[in-house]
Amino acid sequence: MFARRGSKWISALAAPLAAVMLSGCVPGMSNSAAGQEAAGTVVTDPGAIGKTRIRVLDYFAGGPDKAWMQRIVTAFERKYPQITVDRTAQSWDDIMKSLPLKLRAADPPDIVPANNGWQSLGTLAKGGLVLDLDPYAEAYGWKKAFPTSVQEEHQFSPDGQEMGTGSLFGAPIARGSAVEVYYNRSLLKRTGGHLPRTLAQFEENMRKAKAAGITPVAVGNLEQGGVTAALLSLINSFGDRDKIADFTYSRSDVNVGETGFPEAVAKLKEWAGKGYFTKGFAALPGLDAAQAFVDGKALFKFEYSGTLPLQPGDSKKLGSFVLPRAHGGDPVVTFAAASNFSIAAKTRHPDAAAAFLNFMASPEAARIATQVGAMPMLSTPALPPDHDPLLADDVKIAGQVADNDSAVPYLDWATPTLLNTITTHMTDLLAGKASAGEVVKATQDDYAQFQQTRKAK
Repeated sequence: MFARRGSKWISALAAPLAAVMLSGCVPGMSNSAAGQEAAGTVVTDPGAIGKTRIRVLDYFAGGPDKAWMQRIVTAFERKYPQITVDRTAQSWDDIMKSLPLKLRAADPPDIVPANNGWQSLGTLAKGGLVLDLDPYAEAYGWKKAFPTSVQEEHQFSPDGQEMGTGSLFGAPIARGSAVEVYYNRSLLKRTGGHLPRTLAQFEENMRKAKAAGITPVAVGNLEQGGVTAALLSLINSFGDRDKIADFTYSRSDVNVGETGFPEAVAKLKEWAGKGYFTKGFAALPGLDAAQAFVDGKALFKFEYSGTLPLQPGDSKKLGSFVLPRAHGGDPVVTFAAASNFSIAAKTRHPDAAAAFLNFMASPEAARIATQVGAMPMLSTPALPPDHDPLLADDVKIAGQVADNDSAVPYLDWATPTLLNTITTHMTDLLAGKASAGEVVKATQDDYAQFQQTRKAK
């Protein structure tokens, strides 16, 4: 996912998944034996698994994510007291650096947060380090309950040659994450702005903010990832949803020039040239820019759901939306689960691990997300009575994705090195050291080189 780590779906989906959780079997069947018949030796009834302890590794070390994970474990153990969950939280960077080694160990964690895309999950699947979850997907009914666009984000062919198709090597959770545009409600009102329905209206809001002496967009690019959320939003504004997905999943010979990427790069360059970004953004740490936005020093901030440094009460003064399409139509959203979870190939407790994955994707898990103030996914829970308006905006965005099936994967999943290629060349572009055409060419060259390597194996 750009910069951060590395997905509300229609309420009708909640019913079949809830039935799975209650019966522990394939929808329409009445006992765990039916689940075993559908998936060989798979046991889908947690009550039939017996006393078991599973170890879970995650990077939910703080904020709403930590609260969500703690409540998930508590709720799961209350429902299935024979299964104990021991979880360890580490930083994203530490996990990504050590995950292959952990999975090759004699006794690895049972459940791990492999990142989507070729950078992590593709490599682990191809290396046989994580389980093919299709037997559990069949037994639990995941392929009926999960939208196709979500399943694609976790699929690889068994030979490791194709992404976005084949078997599930990971599973989403009922905690979503989108690339959003956050805004300060009082500043938008002060500048006479309105929630935009078109890209042109969004740009008019930026123009008004600058004219009023307010920073239009908070940006900090010292780490070279500060504009990637904005870049993804603009790709989605200019590009076609299917072509973005086809490029990321190496389908239909789509090149990056057909995804909206060139237009997005050029527009970001234009915005920087007009002074719409934080003054001195090239040398400003990303966290400083985010904090400045939270402190009311900028009108907008492109960001990933749940990553702003909010203190209690801060969210009440903020709102969020998806950047509108440049040429009209329903918004396209870079949207995925807040984490992909996979089961270690060497696990000694695959059935218990799969039961926990199933619970993390349940309607109950989505309700817990809204209870802790986080974006849900996979079902449509009611908002808690004391919710703030920012959470309502997040749920609305998730609902837009569900209604329009408009989620797209993160573009950088397309190759193991694409994130670094894009961020490096975008930094050069904004520093005046590269042209927009050079950024596009470097991105396509990275993609083409990976395709040659992948097809040669």
